[in-house]
Amino acid sequence: MDTTLKPDGEPTSSPKRLLSIDGGGLMGLIPAEALVEMERQLDCITGNSMPIGRRFDLIGGTSTGAILAAGLAMGISAVELRDFYLQYGKEIFTKVWPPECFWHKYSSKGLQRRLKEKFGPSTTLGSDRLGSLVMITTKNVTHGTTWFFTNNPNGTYYNVEKDMLLWEVVRASTAAPTYFPPQKLTVRNKAGQVRRDEFVDGGVTSYNNPSLQVFLEAVLPRYGLGWQTGVDNLLLMSLGTGFNTLTIPAGAAAGYQMIDWAQYIIPELMGEANLQQNMLLHVIGRVPEPPQVAAKAMQAASASQAEAAATQESGAAPDNAVAALIAAQLGRANVGGASLHPDAAKLLTYQRITVSLTRKRLDGLGLTDIDAEKVSHMDAADQLHNLQRIGIAVATEQVHMDGLKRFFL
Repeated sequence: MDTTLKPDGEPTSSPKRLLSIDGGGLMGLIPAEALVEMERQLDCITGNSMPIGRRFDLIGGTSTGAILAAGLAMGISAVELRDFYLQYGKEIFTKVWPPECFWHKYSSKGLQRRLKEKFGPSTTLGSDRLGSLVMITTKNVTHGTTWFFTNNPNGTYYNVEKDMLLWEVVRASTAAPTYFPPQKLTVRNKAGQVRRDEFVDGGVTSYNNPSLQVFLEAVLPRYGLGWQTGVDNLLLMSLGTGFNTLTIPAGAAAGYQMIDWAQYIIPELMGEANLQQNMLLHVIGRVPEPPQVAAKAMQAASASQAEAAATQESGAAPDNAVAALIAAQLGRANVGGASLHPDAAKLLTYQRITVSLTRKRLDGLGLTDIDAEKVSHMDAADQLHNLQRIGIAVATEQVHMDGLKRFFL
């Protein structure tokens, strides 16, 4: 199936398929393995071998998700992108020494070298090498705003961003504070004025999980696409990098110092934003029934962990009245839709694939020897093999493209 762009930027195929990939450093191996399985299954279902990125019309990513999104849009196979982590993970996370370590833990040289190598040193955001629309999340700290770089020719800022180097934009999205130095980008405004701004990881925004913004980019006319909504018209697959809930032992919080709170607050805020994005999409989207094996696995978690896992991985059925109100705001349905068929106010089909990185959850996946705490860090370069094993287990459990094949045939 061909999803190359027409001159006006609109993909040629319908219905529309959207893909969103979270940030999470080397935990990107988890969605990478999901992509490998998605590619394999869709090749079998369609009888046509094709890089998985060519099967999606719009692919969005943050941080490590930006690496995958850009690679997929370029038509790089899922296996090759998976191997990027396995081959270069340790090189990318090479520690620096004093005095440089007072500003960031790792050098950007290895990451920069491998991004140039993978995407090409001169490939631009507007290059025809990108066969799908792509959206990359970054934070412009010079102006304190979230930027969504896209190659959509109908986008508001396309003419001033299309000549930016793809590897630099991806590098900006992966510039996690305290881990890597910021990335400077030369940007122009509509008046043609040039400035040099600093960008950091898009994960420090509310869009470490960029799913909701990918949806909005696709359906809101102001973003230049305005694709039709509906459970049979729009599919959004959202791939997570794993999550966990940070807890503080009773009585210990009173003794926390500033450095302790800094280490706690940032990942917790990211986790809460992720949770909200996922819940909103469950409100407005129809979620396929989770596989039986996934439901059984989640029963192994504690009550609080099971609740979090259910919300993140499969989702509860939210109040349809809320979905109707949101649909009305987008001009797709009236508020009275709450009394209609459960799918009447749903704006898309939504599938979330991720995993809670807890002891009981990993045990449920048969990964009893993996240390849950060790694999929960974005820079766990010594855990590449275990992260791959988690990714394979999650893909086996949760990737079932046969139930979504109507969107790809």
